[in-house]
Amino acid sequence: MAPRPTRSATSDAAPRRLLPGLDANGRRLLAAKAFRGFAFGLNSVVLGLYLAALELPGEVIGLVLSAALAGTLALTLVIALWGDRIGRRRLLVAGSALMGLAAVIPLVGANPVLLVLVGLTGMVAVTSSESTGLQSVDQAVLPQTVPARQRTSAFALYNLLAAGASAAGALAVGPMVALGQALGLDGSAVYAPAFVGYAVAGLASTALSAALDAGAEVGQRLERGFGIHRSRRTVAQLSALFSLDALAGGFVVQSYLAFWFAERFAADPGVVGTLFAATNVLAALSFPVAAWLAGRIGLIRTMVFSHIPANLFLIGSALAPTAALAVVLMLARATLSSMDVPARQSYTMAVVDPDERTATAGVTSLARSGGQVLGPALAGAFLIPLGIGAPLIAGGLLKTAYDLSLYALFRSRPAPEESIGASAAMR
Repeated sequence: MAPRPTRSATSDAAPRRLLPGLDANGRRLLAAKAFRGFAFGLNSVVLGLYLAALELPGEVIGLVLSAALAGTLALTLVIALWGDRIGRRRLLVAGSALMGLAAVIPLVGANPVLLVLVGLTGMVAVTSSESTGLQSVDQAVLPQTVPARQRTSAFALYNLLAAGASAAGALAVGPMVALGQALGLDGSAVYAPAFVGYAVAGLASTALSAALDAGAEVGQRLERGFGIHRSRRTVAQLSALFSLDALAGGFVVQSYLAFWFAERFAADPGVVGTLFAATNVLAALSFPVAAWLAGRIGLIRTMVFSHIPANLFLIGSALAPTAALAVVLMLARATLSSMDVPARQSYTMAVVDPDERTATAGVTSLARSGGQVLGPALAGAFLIPLGIGAPLIAGGLLKTAYDLSLYALFRSRPAPEESIGASAAMR
């Protein structure tokens, strides 16, 4: 039986609004994402503490974390190449179910081979924001759950919920450890309740994903060939630009910025932690603002016009003579630097055909991941020797080059609903 028509295909004239009118699939998708976000916020902290409690050698810990990242990249590649042939619902169900393997981590103990194998599933959290290939599937499904003019608001809500759930997961670490202690566990075993909590959240996400109906799939499942056909040039251009942006972002990952504050200003660790907690909150609050702004000036302008000032604030931070001024500039940057996220996701899904969305999300995610992985290594080899502020300046300049290139290539290629709106306004 053919899937029902998607709301975005039938309701393009629906008005823009901050809170999108998600259909049942959209609500299930966001709920599943919230459970996964909570789990990743929890496990990204607990896994590091658990490995430390095992007193494993540094090279083994690095191998386990690298295996988790490699598994994520492999899963994203599978989704990019064969996602719609496998089926979006099947991928979300299978990926969420793999989170259940976290419950066996305390049983594995210090066995490095088994820890690496669990990491290679691609569903073990090492970062607070979910970096698995499942978010590529989410990006493909979400536009089909709302009218086209509410797509950006849907992505803003998606990212806001994910950030909030991740923060809640991180805050749950203390209670989970306390529960382990109350159960009489000690040593590395005290983290067992947290791993079980991660697995339970994965099972909840599995159940929600299994409830998705045929509207989550493409109209015609691809049986052979690569999932991107008409839009290959567009996807290649976007992937190259996104890789450049991620490379620049790799110069200034949060860990390096914390190091920079400590080295440059001898900042107290507690102050640095509070600063980054504040920047994460400001970034999350900027998502709905981005949706509102995109409805007025367009997706490309929202991405570029919010990003360039953020880049200038980053460069200014590197040149700031005092810690107080650097903190102010970092906070100012945080209010703008993430506004491009929902706009970028929305635009990417808008300019490709519906049956290309899964592959497109996978390819662009791989491009961003590859760029970000190279960033810290290049910064350490070529930029830090010039001065510890050099990566901040180089990151700001490269990001500005990305923004200007994006504007030059895509300002005349708006999202379809923006073109329709402009045509209607001229009549």
